[in-house]
Amino acid sequence: LTQARVTFSDGSRARAKLVIAADGPQSKLRSSAGISARVSRYGQKALTFAVTHLQPHENISTEIHRTGGPFTLVPLPNYQGQPSSAVVWMETSAKANALHQLPVAQFEAAMSERSCDVLGSLKLASQRTIWPILSQTANRLTGQRLALVAEAAHVMPPIGAQGLNLSLGDIQTLLKLVEAYPNTIGDAIMLKKYDRARRPLAQSRVIGVGMLNSASKAEGQIVTRTRAIGLEAIHRIEPLRKALMHIGLGSR
Repeated sequence: LTQARVTFSDGSRARAKLVIAADGPQSKLRSSAGISARVSRYGQKALTFAVTHLQPHENISTEIHRTGGPFTLVPLPNYQGQPSSAVVWMETSAKANALHQLPVAQFEAAMSERSCDVLGSLKLASQRTIWPILSQTANRLTGQRLALVAEAAHVMPPIGAQGLNLSLGDIQTLLKLVEAYPNTIGDAIMLKKYDRARRPLAQSRVIGVGMLNSASKAEGQIVTRTRAIGLEAIHRIEPLRKALMHIGLGSR
């Protein structure tokens, strides 16, 4: 097979040496290639929305860990002249559903309290969306003339931007292979190299983030105290903090 042939929803067609599946967790390209995926669920959901706040974020992303899951503030450009951030708020499914249904004023009070007021009071600046938290790893990252990237290949809880960093690494690896093998783009040898380079890393990262998420959402006084001690150690011990940052960025 020297080419891939793709038919689009509007009936148009295209041919290519390599098709990159970046069509998300329910990837139709992955399914069409007969590639299965392993899925784990955590009984959590994530609320996502945008907010404005009183204090500037200084382009710093902040995660606040508490039983139920982390509350993450991600910097956005100013909105209507005010500092703005995107929020990913993880909670147990029942609590997330209840929060999703709250009137705006009550929801704003709840999210400001959950944020520990690190950026001052939060005001809702978008609609709220909600989706289940899960981990998922494709059993292989390639098919004939096909490479899976990003959430078509791996899904994990939104902690520490690990999913984003891993996805960027997928693209970087493919680009390097295309540069190294310009005359054999999309052939079995190139795709085998891609699978070997990315699948073990994806599997280990999904497992690691899943374990971190389980620890983050765990309840109980002893577990809560242990979690606090661990987070404090990461903050105070500079070599440990830097090592974890390098791992998070995918440079180790």
